[in-house]
Amino acid sequence: MLFLKKQAGQWTLHLIIILLIVMSLYPITILLFGFTKDSLTWEYNKWGPALPFWFINMQYAWEEVGRAFWNTIFVAVVSTAGGVFLSSLGGFVFARIRFYGKEVIFYFIIALMMVPGILGLVPWYLLIKQLGLDNSLWGIIWPSIFSTPIFGIFLLRGFFASIPEDLFEAGRMDGCGNFKLYYKIAVPLSYAILATLAVMHIVGVWNDLIGPSIILTDPKKYVITLALRNFSVQLGGGGVLINYPALFAAYFIASIPLILLFTFASKYYVEGLASSGLKL
Repeated sequence: MLFLKKQAGQWTLHLIIILLIVMSLYPITILLFGFTKDSLTWEYNKWGPALPFWFINMQYAWEEVGRAFWNTIFVAVVSTAGGVFLSSLGGFVFARIRFYGKEVIFYFIIALMMVPGILGLVPWYLLIKQLGLDNSLWGIIWPSIFSTPIFGIFLLRGFFASIPEDLFEAGRMDGCGNFKLYYKIAVPLSYAILATLAVMHIVGVWNDLIGPSIILTDPKKYVITLALRNFSVQLGGGGVLINYPALFAAYFIASIPLILLFTFASKYYVEGLASSGLKL
């Protein structure tokens, strides 16, 4: 009887997992099949791909979101590089360098994680406007760079603190200063956790809509989220039937970088999550 109860519990758990997987994969399946359909008919309601139309839909979608795609690539690369650098530098300082008030300052940084980002939206916009960066990609990049270390320092401090002190002592005996210890010892041993932080930051930048919608007004400077929103409004405006295949194609184009990112960085991402979970 106990065995049957245990088996029933396992089957229930498996069914729930299968249901969640189906619910997750169903929208993706509709997206992948949808952008191959003929946008001039109701054919997108039929199951299965219609490959002759996929190139037309992709070409039309790329004309609308292609420029924003490259703008987002630029913003993501620059802001991630700057944010990860500042995070790793700050994490190393708080983990390995002794100075007065270190713990107090660190806890103030941790406290900033409790403040919703939306509360700083107006001061952030006013600062960007005073600096003359409104309607500019740099108006998105700089706040993104300087907001990353709030979480990054918290994530990396524990990891850097877990590195054996003997390695740093050996480096000091060889004449290494603090910065050399940082990039010669700490960074090479932290690629996995740095990749984890980079993936988190890129996903956040790629999906950000509120910040760019406030800063950017020129369509030529739109990032992908604004381009998709604008594209959706154009296709659905005036009571016209929405061109779902073209819209699906645009969403597919927007998802390609994230798919490639997780494909090639998933190993380091999972490894970084595991190491941070064990050592923080």
